[in-house]
Amino acid sequence: MRTPPKGLTVPAAACCAVLLATACGGGGAQDGEAGSTDRSADIEAALEEGGELTLWTWSTKFDDAVAAFEEEYPQVSVEVVNAGQSADQYTALQNAISAGENVPDLAMVEYFALPQLALSEQLEPVGDWGLDSLEPEFTASSWEQMSYGEGTYGLPNNTGPLVMIYNEQVFEDAGAEVPATWDEFAEAAELIQEDSGAHIASIDPGDAGGVDSLIWQGGGRPFQFEGESGTVDFTDEGTQRVTAYWSDLVERDLAASQPGWTDEWWRALGDGSLATWVTGAWALGNISNTLTDNAGDFRVAPAPVWDEAAPENAENGGSGFSVVRGSENTALAMGFLEWFSTNEASLDAQVAAGSFPAQTSVLEDPDYLAAEYDYFGGQQANEVLVAASEGVADGWQYLPYQVYANSVFGDSVGPEIEEAGSIQDGVEAWGEELRSYGNEQGFQVD
Repeated sequence: MRTPPKGLTVPAAACCAVLLATACGGGGAQDGEAGSTDRSADIEAALEEGGELTLWTWSTKFDDAVAAFEEEYPQVSVEVVNAGQSADQYTALQNAISAGENVPDLAMVEYFALPQLALSEQLEPVGDWGLDSLEPEFTASSWEQMSYGEGTYGLPNNTGPLVMIYNEQVFEDAGAEVPATWDEFAEAAELIQEDSGAHIASIDPGDAGGVDSLIWQGGGRPFQFEGESGTVDFTDEGTQRVTAYWSDLVERDLAASQPGWTDEWWRALGDGSLATWVTGAWALGNISNTLTDNAGDFRVAPAPVWDEAAPENAENGGSGFSVVRGSENTALAMGFLEWFSTNEASLDAQVAAGSFPAQTSVLEDPDYLAAEYDYFGGQQANEVLVAASEGVADGWQYLPYQVYANSVFGDSVGPEIEEAGSIQDGVEAWGEELRSYGNEQGFQVD
């Protein structure tokens, strides 16, 4: 039986990031996995022999899973190190590999950063060890996001399918129905503003990942790369539909242009000034652990869609774990990675700590689906999260220098959001910067 989740505590994946330089050149990582190699005997021998591993992650929700591994394999010691959150960790990782010192054996890697780390040959392809045979254990979208070119560079861990957390009382007071489509979302926004002056949502002028997710769900595919060649193009129909929609909501003051994760933003969610939070499935734990006085106020619903007859969803956030090139005990690290990512005791511990998993064994578990969230009025919220995960549209790609892209998002798109201008103009200016930067770094970008 799955332990009922306490809450989901994965941090937002798309924070403004510092530059992580990309190593480009011949023999890129896209050529790193010509085929699967069964090295299970090497992995088993390493687990039996034991040793020491270092795991980098900024999240504390994996501590119990690591402890469960050490209980089963007492001859293995795993040191969990917080080397900095998100981009700070990637910068530290690059520095360690360049210096050839203090290289961790494994690291938590957000999906948006995977292409950059894979292309710069900082991660071990799991196919070299036969772990690509585990693909059926994970959702299709999460496996796709741990892959780049011909290789898969780790195993998925958690995902962030878009959902809508909404304040039930605000909707009821305004006489607004819970929206199933974006047209209905705009209609509800008008009713809510008329009733209380509240905004239905906010769009963060510094959050590249949030805007990317909305574009993904709307059918836009601005980043298309194969190896070191590709395109950056925000002029497709899907992207323009999304940017025009949100520009209109902000211009009419139906949506706020407000940075997320600030005290002011949390207060707005807590007092009903913001009626919804359209975000990844990981956010249930964040809101329940932060707005503790609002138990019972919120419910979880599918994110609104553009076409109710052909609904499509997207991801917002999520991460996996990878074995780092330069590890002094790669076989042992692969053994830990496999156990940590697939063992029932490990997954139970991670779910209990609040992870929304990428593993299908959990998502199909009747006990998991039936778990009730007291904070959300007793709602069986996992049913909504799992359905959201099943509806994620394929074909999305991140840039092989997405960490840099996120760091400059606020320079071009941010002002357009803040000043109720044209978000489309902002993303096109962002695209121009990304094409220029990519070409300067040795990519071939049109």
